[in-house]
Parts: sequence; structure tokens; C-alpha cells
Amino acid sequence: MTIPVIETQNLRLRGPKLSDFDALCAYFSEPRSAFNGGPLDAEGAWRVLTSAAGAWQLRGYGLWFVTPKDDDTFIGFAGVFHNFDWPEPELGYGIGGAQEGKGVAFEAVTAARQAAATHFGLTRLPSFIAPTNARSIALATRLGAIREDDITLRGDTARVYRHPEVAP
Repeated sequence: MTIPVIETQNLRLRGPKLSDFDALCAYFSEPRSAFNGGPLDAEGAWRVLTSAAGAWQLRGYGLWFVTPKDDDTFIGFAGVFHNFDWPEPELGYGIGGAQEGKGVAFEAVTAARQAAATHFGLTRLPSFIAPTNARSIALATRLGAIREDDITLRGDTARVYRHPEVAP
């Protein structure tokens, strides 16, 4: 499958590459990665990389790896994540700590949300967010998502923030 490449004013969203591994290890060594299953050692980061690549083949959609437009270095991810035991796919994201507060997450998630609608017909995705992840809740709210409910995912509470419908 060919993974669509999405370009914004400052970013490129593309499929995972083997060359992303070291930067992915660095991302998952950060304490903030706890909201995305981390911190992880190299073996755990490898599983994330291969799962991200495999999701595109198995589901036909997945997480884009985010890079600066003028540099192919991984700085985060944004896109559609659908774990095998989740009720529906979600609009998921994670941006490295060095990029926080620069508008990178907003730009990446806005582009991923539109691309999910355009390429895959996923027009009204939720984001499942830990109640303690204030930055992610603030971003979802800024993107127009509205809190619907709380659900349990793998024994943990997640708040469901439903994004506004996006035309394909």
C-alpha cells in the first residue's frame, strides 16, 4: 500500500521508516511518552515502529510520522490508531517534548484529521485521552473536540473527545 504523504506549511506527515528508529527511541525515553504507552526501551520502541508500519497494511490507515518540512527527522506522530480491542479508531498523536508549545501538534493533528476524512472516509473521529493529560485535552478542545464520555481501555479510564465532522 502507498501511504499518502501530507504536507502543511511547516510539516510533512509520512509513513514510518526504519531510519526513524533512533528518534522514536528518544521520544519513548521521555516521561511524557507515558500517555502513549511509554517510557519504552529500544525493544518497545521497535514494536511501536513495526506496529505503526503494519497498521497501514492491515487496516489501510494508520499513524503518520511527523517531520519538519525541510528535514526528514521524526518529531512525532499523528493519525488514525485502532487497537484490536478498542471500540473504534481514534485520532491519536504524540509530539516530542522539544516541539511542545510551538504549534506543531495543532498543525499535525489538523492535517491528519483532514487526511483521515479525505483518504479514508473517517469524518468524525474521537480521541481517547487520559484524564491527567492536560496538554492533550487542551489541544483536543482547541481543535473543536467535545467531551462525550469516559470509557475504560485496558483497565484505564480514557476521556472520549469527539472531533467535529470534517468533509472529505
